[in-house]
Amino acid sequence: MDFAFLVDQGLGILATASVSALVAMGLALSFRLMGIINLASGDFMMIGAYSVLTFVAIGLPYVVGVLAACVIGFLLGALTERGLLQRFSRAPELAILGTFGLGIVIRQVVELIYGKNFQFVENPLPGSVEIGGAEFSIYRLVLIGVSVVVIGALLLVLTLTPLGVKVRAVAADGDLAETLGVRSRRLKLVVFAVSTAMASLAGSLIAPLTNVGPGMGNAYLFVMFVVVIVGGARVSMVLVAALAIAIVQNVTTLVVDSLVAKLAILAMAFIVLAASRPSTKGAIV
Repeated sequence: MDFAFLVDQGLGILATASVSALVAMGLALSFRLMGIINLASGDFMMIGAYSVLTFVAIGLPYVVGVLAACVIGFLLGALTERGLLQRFSRAPELAILGTFGLGIVIRQVVELIYGKNFQFVENPLPGSVEIGGAEFSIYRLVLIGVSVVVIGALLLVLTLTPLGVKVRAVAADGDLAETLGVRSRRLKLVVFAVSTAMASLAGSLIAPLTNVGPGMGNAYLFVMFVVVIVGGARVSMVLVAALAIAIVQNVTTLVVDSLVAKLAILAMAFIVLAASRPSTKGAIV
């Protein structure tokens, strides 16, 4: 096992963790503020991938497709929160079922428009660079960089801005925050829309690396849920959990196979749940 191999595996782990963290941080935020696990997160990832596919197909630059994916994800998330989740604000279990049904509807609409066959997005940066003796995809490095910037920006907003103070206040005690003048309904709408925009961004970033199809998001959703469980629904711990799970997933797949890797990830979730459960109370960062 040489140094180049370790560098290659390490960068691969970072790329996997970056995508997981983008979606899982959005899931954790919406769970902490609203008590809802968005079962349509994988489908919002799919929307991001198809957004890039569509914009590239009509001749626009890949970057435009990524930006459009974020905007579309944000707007659809806002519509979902206002039109669906607010109606079940006092019954989160029904809201969760609502997101499950929404995911089915999204997949059916996508199948009607694009068909069931897998499609492909051309890699916008097909070259590679040598790092520590290992050849690594330029695009994967860009994916890691974009993810780090977005995650860093979100953490800065949560810790250093008035909006972040309001988010943390609602996460700690929504009723008390309301009495202090925080408009929690509007805040929840914005946070949920940001979470779906992050999922769409993740989908747009992985589109050139995978097959784009109606059910592509489901393959990632399992890992995202485990990341939130292991991270305890705290945004900072979600980052640690995403990295830990990416290490387990990549190493186990390399040594054994992908099925055992999924079982290992599931075992991590069971161990954490046995010790403690994610809570909608306490620190969010």
